[in-house]
This record gives sequence, C-alpha cells and structure tokens, in this order.
Amino acid sequence: MRILGRTLLFAALGASLPLAGVARAATPSGAAPGSSSAGSWSQGSKDLFGAAYESYDEDLKYSARSDTAPISNVWFTGASGILTEVFWPTNDTPQTRDSQLLVTAADRGLFEERRDARRSVRWIERGVPAFRVITEDPGGRFRIEKIIFADPDRDVVLQRLRITRKVGGLRFFVLHNPSAGNTPLGDSAMASTGGAPGAGLFAWQGPFAQALVTSIRWRDATAGFSGTESDGYRDLQNHRTLTAHYRDAKDGDVVLTGELDLPLSPGVCELTLALGFGRDIDEAHRAAQASLGEDPDALLDRYRAQWRAYQASLRPLGSASPDLARLYRSSVAVMKSLEDRAHPGAFIASPSVPWGDVRLDRASAISPRTSSTITGGYHLVWPRDLSQIALALLAAGDTRSPVAAMRFMKGIQLSASDGTWDFGSLHVSKEGSFYQNTWSDGEPYWRGLELDQVAQPIDLCYHVVEERLVAAGACWDLARRAADFLVAFGPWTPLDRWEEVSGVSPSTLAFVCTALVHAAEIAGAMGDPEREARYRETAERWARQIDGWTFTTQGGTANGRYFVRVDGTGSPDAPRDPNDERRYVLRGRSWLERDIVDCGFLRLVVLGVRPALAANIADSLAACDAALRVEVPGVGPGFYRYVGDGYGFDPLSGERTGGMLWPILTGERAEYELARALEKPSSPAAARKRMRPYLDAMGRFATSSQMLPEQVFDRGPRAGQPTGSAAPLGWAHAELVLALRAHDDATLFRRPMSSAGGATRGDATPRGTSAAPPLRD
Repeated sequence: MRILGRTLLFAALGASLPLAGVARAATPSGAAPGSSSAGSWSQGSKDLFGAAYESYDEDLKYSARSDTAPISNVWFTGASGILTEVFWPTNDTPQTRDSQLLVTAADRGLFEERRDARRSVRWIERGVPAFRVITEDPGGRFRIEKIIFADPDRDVVLQRLRITRKVGGLRFFVLHNPSAGNTPLGDSAMASTGGAPGAGLFAWQGPFAQALVTSIRWRDATAGFSGTESDGYRDLQNHRTLTAHYRDAKDGDVVLTGELDLPLSPGVCELTLALGFGRDIDEAHRAAQASLGEDPDALLDRYRAQWRAYQASLRPLGSASPDLARLYRSSVAVMKSLEDRAHPGAFIASPSVPWGDVRLDRASAISPRTSSTITGGYHLVWPRDLSQIALALLAAGDTRSPVAAMRFMKGIQLSASDGTWDFGSLHVSKEGSFYQNTWSDGEPYWRGLELDQVAQPIDLCYHVVEERLVAAGACWDLARRAADFLVAFGPWTPLDRWEEVSGVSPSTLAFVCTALVHAAEIAGAMGDPEREARYRETAERWARQIDGWTFTTQGGTANGRYFVRVDGTGSPDAPRDPNDERRYVLRGRSWLERDIVDCGFLRLVVLGVRPALAANIADSLAACDAALRVEVPGVGPGFYRYVGDGYGFDPLSGERTGGMLWPILTGERAEYELARALEKPSSPAAARKRMRPYLDAMGRFATSSQMLPEQVFDRGPRAGQPTGSAAPLGWAHAELVLALRAHDDATLFRRPMSSAGGATRGDATPRGTSAAPPLRD
C-alpha cells in the first residue's frame, strides 16, 4: 500500500474541507513595510539531495532528443527535516533558502519543523534520490510524513505530505524563504489566495521566478521581509495566527507565509506542495499547476524508473559489506545529481554553502556574473573535484559522464588571450591552465592557480582513452596544452590542494608527474615524439627530486623524518630545503615549513611515483599517524588534513572549531593500504582485508541519509558526525567509489605513472607498482 497514494480523503481535500470555528481570513492586499540589508543561507550539511535522472542525447547533451525528455532542470536539498536550497535553471543558482511547516494551537506556542521536530530521513529505495522525511511533534500531537522528489519532466520540486493530527485545534502554515537569483536580497514576493496568476506564494528577481502552490486551498497568506514586523514567522510567534495580510514585498530579503486549509479536527490529510520555476511568475505557476494536474504516483514511478535504469547499467560494487553496497548506490546518485543540464559535464563540488547559518550574504545583484560579493559556496566547478567525480563514475561503469566532463574541461581551458600568470620570476602564459573554480557555464569565480587542478584533467583524458571511450585525438588538445603549461610553470604551485599556501607539494607533484607521463603516452599515440620525450623527462626529473625538495630529516614530529606539506612557500624562487628555518603563516600563527605534517604524500604511492614500502614513505606514515590520526570510538580511523589546520565551524555555536577529520583522507588511506599489500606476496583477500577498517569507517562517517560530509567531529558526543561543513561533498563520495572499485578488483583503479620514480634519494626500495599498459588509440 502506498503511504501517500491518492485516497478518497485526498480527493475530498482537493475541494477543501471547511475550517470549523475559524472565519476565512482577509484577502492579502497592500505592500509590506520594512526592508532588509543582509540575509543568510541554510546550513551547509544536507540530509538530502537529488534531482531527476536525465539521459544524454547522441551528442552528450540534454535535449528534446534525450530518451528521458522533457528535461527537468531543478535540484533540491534538505536539512533538519525541511526543504532547503533548490537550484534552477542551473546547478549553481539556488533560488530558495528553505521551506518548512509551522504549527500553532490556541494553548501552545509555535512549532517549527526545523527546530522542534523529532525527525528521520530515508531514501525511498536504494540508488533513487527521492526521500521519505518524517517530522513529529515530541508531544505526540501530530506527525508529518513527506516524500520529496523532482518532477522528472518539469522544473518543479514536489513534496507529497501526509499529516496525521491526533488532537484538535491545530493549524498548519507554510513558511517559504526565497533567495531568487542566488542571493537572499533584492527579491520581490507576492502572496495570493486567488486571482491572477492564481493562488500561491510567489517570488522573483529579474528572470528568476518561483511559485509555491498546493493541491488544497490556501486559507490565508502574507508576504513580508525576514526579521521585521511584516515577517509571517514573527506574526505567528506573537499571535498563533496571521494578523497581517500583505500581498506584496519588494526588493529585500522577503519571506512568504501561507496557512493550509486543513480541518481543525483530528484525522489524516494528504496533499501535495509544488514549487515551480520559470522566467516570470505566470510561467512558474503554470509549471507547478501542471505537476499538480498529474497523478503523483505516476510522477514518482517515472522518477524511480529513470534512476533504476541508470543504476542497472553500473557495476555492482560494494562486496565489502551490504552497508557499503548501499552507500555506493547512493554515492553514484549523489555524484550524477551534481551535474548541470545546460552545461553537460559540469559537476559542482557540493550543493551547499558551508556554515550557511552563520554566513551572511549582503549581495543584491541578480547575476553572479556582475557581483564580486555574491556567494558561490561550494556550488561551483573545481577541476579537481570534477575530475575525481568523473573518474569515480567511470569506475562505477558510467561510460558517458566522464566523456562529457572531459569535453566540459576542454571548453573552459584557458588560452593565451587570457593573459599570464605572474609570480615572482615566473611569467607564464595562461594557455592550457585552468582557474581555481568556475560557475557551471565556465565563468571564473576564484581566479587562483593549483597545479594539481591542471594535472588531473589530463588523467581524466588518459583514462577515457584507455577505456576506449574516445580516441586519443579527442583528448590531445586538452592534454597537450595542459602538459605544455605544467612543463613551463612547475614544479612550484601558487596553491596546494588545500588552496591555502604556495610551494612545492608532494601531493601536487604526485598528480603533476603522473599527468605528464600520461600526456607523454598520448603524445606518442599522436605521433609527437618531441613532446613525448619532453613530458617524460620532466616528470622523471621532478619525481627524482621530490625527496630532496620536501622530505625533512629535522621535523618536529615522530622521528623527525617525513614529507612536509609544502616547501619553498611564498615565491617560486624560495629555497627548496626541507630542513631550513623558513616559515609561513596559517590562521594567524607562524609555523616552520618542516613542522607541518600532512598525509598528502600517500598520493605518491597510489599514483605510482613512490613504492609503498620505501623507507621515506614508512617514516612519513609514522609521522602522519602520530600527528593526524584519530581513532573515533565506534567508527574507526579518521585523519586531520595537516598540523595547524584551522578550517572548521561548529554548526550549533557558529564558532570556529579548528580543522576536523576529513572522510576523504580515510578513503585515501584505504587505497594506500591496498597498494602496500600489493607490494608484498599476499592474496587478494589479504589485500582487501587491509582496506576494510578504512572503508568501514568511511561508511560510518556517512549520515543516516547516506550523505558523506567534508568534515566530521573528532571527539565528544558528536564524534564521527558531520560538522557544519559541506555535505554531500562530491569529492568524498568519489573517493569512496574509487576505493570500493579498488577493493573489489584487488587493484588500484587509477593507472599509475608508468616509468618515472624508481629509486631516489631516501628510497632504496624498488618500485613495486606495475607500469600502466600502453595507450590504445
């Protein structure tokens, strides 16, 4: 039996039942007083995230020729049991802050779903990102059950509600906070219980409009400004009902409140809320009403079927445990949902603004292209995160998304006309490089430079060629231009992978050297022996020098012997001596370069630049574990990013916590443990066993709704639970999938550097990772 199927009661509610003992409210009219100067976003840690699955057409685009057309262009998130940011028409443009139910009774205060409810969130089925959310009054007066999903054919998010009232006198309101055009400010709103364009709660800014409508009538509604006397939330706090009925609120942080026309007597009611989008409120209203005009069961069945078909095309990874197999399916759905539809292959990092509850946004421009202060959050494209996600989808068996991602990266690659990178003595054309991150249309947001983010798209190219998804010629332009840039600019990077300091970084060099060797193989396949030799020679030369540049013998942790986070900070001309007295500043504190331990050196092993059993790797592993490893009770091993990390906030207090544990790093350790096992005579079962504690910990770091966060708490009653940081984080889900593929195959999925590395200073152990197979054209 379907919990939210159509029933006789639902049909009756469509005509609206009378509210016994309550007079119908006045029609909203007039303009709300007040204004707003600052707004904030919802919390960064999401309990749910999804979108309709859409298939590519034959040109790897989303169009009327796609098998799943018409295309749905909405993405939804939720936290604390309520709907939070909804994105439209692209995956980087949030249009709402949140939308929740409020409940009043004559003898009780105001009940707020996000604050007061006892709640649970579950996927409706494995691998299908539609969610069953239950919020309950701790006092037992009522229960609200929702199924949240997107209309698979329209730009509409649906919430199917079943409200069980166990006592009489309860009144239910919808509080809707728009943030049209990716800013809480500059919006206009209208509340209507009838008349053109129809009954609903409306908001707009420029070409971004939305309409929240319901399958039953609105009894009452008002528009106002958040935090002012016209705010419906304040009105309900003070009076338990709406005493003000404003039709309009213009140019500010607007808020909309409407009362649902539900009976006051105990009973069960079912209804649907539809949030539609369009270029104006008429178009948005038509979209929402069209969704309400269809059988909600049929819409949900179509939504399920499209996701089921995609999941059926993938590898059945997750042999380690049933829980990890379930998380694998969720991870694939999360990653695929991060892709834009207008710009195929544009995978954003996360659909959140980290620490949004404590982050104010004072921008009022409707376009993120014209305001330097408008919030990008994590709903931006990072070349690193995109490459990781695309490789993970490839590891899962998706053969089309990685090619779309490669094409997107080729489209946003910089050219000579973009100018030069100027750092000290370095003045190098931007030709072939990538900006730190961009919007999903390729417009830059942060204009920094990280060499690992130039290198990783080369590896993505290499892997799609190796999998015979494209010919080498399809990748050559991207790989050639990026590799030429790396040779001209490296090995010093203006930003390491944590985007905070410059220098020579073991982690960055692992990606750079591997990418150059892979570019050399593509060059060979393309008949360019000069570039093939230059790329390979550069990679081998830099790989031989990594230890001399970044391995200290006089550090302050363990036996003092380990790879430092970076060396030669501040300038490409700085000395590269890991034993010198050079310092840099982290979060206001001065540190010796040689005292900053991180575990990024593990990428040297996983990418085949150093053997797992090398002496310098073993010493560094001991330092990493001594300084950064935490055994979380009941969860397993977690790792800080580096000594002195200060990047973190407590979502409850809004105060800085310092850096917390990153699940990504637990996944990276799992891959290292496999590489280490493969260098010893051992069975596949023994190799997999070494990975299990780390894979199991990653699984336990996921929320109950299968979202992997950027960070989790390191201790106390919330140990192992998400901080206020971004969740879901695509990079974390990608790392899990790559580690699960490695576990099931008992071999690393990433093809390693084929000939660079070997015995270098401090590394007497011969390289044990097998060479990559020859490139196929």
